[in-house]
Amino acid sequence: MQNDILNHEFPPNLDAIWEKEFALQLAAAQGAISGLSQAVPLLHNPDLLMQPLLDKEAESSSRLEGTLASVEDVYKAELKSAQAEDSDDVRETKNYRLALTQGVHLIKTRPLNQVAVRQIHATLLNGVRGEKKHPGKYRTGDVWIGVAGTGVGDARYVPPSAIHIPQLMDSLEELINSSGIHPLITCGIIHHRFEGVHPFEDGNGRTGRLLITLYLLKTGMLAAPMLYPSGFFEKNKRDYMNALHSVDISQDWSGWLLFFLKGIETQALVSLKVARDIDALYKSHREKLQNATSHIGLLRVLEFCFVQPIVNVKYVSEKLSMNPQTVRRYLVQLDEAGILDLDHVLDRGEKIYSNTKLLELLRQI
Repeated sequence: MQNDILNHEFPPNLDAIWEKEFALQLAAAQGAISGLSQAVPLLHNPDLLMQPLLDKEAESSSRLEGTLASVEDVYKAELKSAQAEDSDDVRETKNYRLALTQGVHLIKTRPLNQVAVRQIHATLLNGVRGEKKHPGKYRTGDVWIGVAGTGVGDARYVPPSAIHIPQLMDSLEELINSSGIHPLITCGIIHHRFEGVHPFEDGNGRTGRLLITLYLLKTGMLAAPMLYPSGFFEKNKRDYMNALHSVDISQDWSGWLLFFLKGIETQALVSLKVARDIDALYKSHREKLQNATSHIGLLRVLEFCFVQPIVNVKYVSEKLSMNPQTVRRYLVQLDEAGILDLDHVLDRGEKIYSNTKLLELLRQI
């Protein structure tokens, strides 16, 4: 389907969306986001809790593009030597984690603009299947979206010609940085518009979903990058695609924004519950270690096992710059305390430990 996006009013006129259902959904989404942000100062270590949620976001957003690697696959891959070759799926999920973390740091000191978007996109496609499709650069040719192997005549959606991308991205950047609309509504408009413009040859879906969290952080709607929006889109993939498509064919902003706001509400509530559960799990583990010798070093290893829930002596020693023998002793202590589990032993006698209770929490979302 050819979509003449150039003739669509942008920003769109939203006068017709203000029905009771929409107002109630906007209020619910804002309440859920506010609740998540207000909980951040009450958590022991928001940065510690943030990483597992970022990892789940990376998993779900990548899976929407057909990537099958789970966060556990990524954690296991981290233990390999530097010479080991990751699978394409693992690299793509790892790249998403890196790009999201990079974006969070970028917007602390810089505008959320096209330069930042291109930098994030370059990180996403570095060394993976789209690496030959000009990472970080807008496409210069025309593309279409549909079943692999089909021609443009059978396309589900045909983005605008490449010649119009600079103009369209300029107008999108202007909206990002000067919208007078409610930030949650603006965020939904940004996500649809970015996917509609489809500025890159590959990686547009992942980049567009990254922008959701980054925009809400930049506007202050989120206090920390603990939202996991792609989980809702992954679980409701058909509805997600249809809601985006409804704007393309009939400018149905009400339908898309209702779906988007429901997703934000749902995932904010999920993130809040998971953050509290992880916080409670960490605190319960820490209490078990209150009387342990070498308390500070042991706590450092405990905290690291919430960032990297599958570990061995070599990996922890390198990452924390700690003596391997000390690390081995700490991992045994955590195992004996019921905090870590001995996952398996490799042929050469290397022991792999896992933070099983944390992994179980992540599997539930």
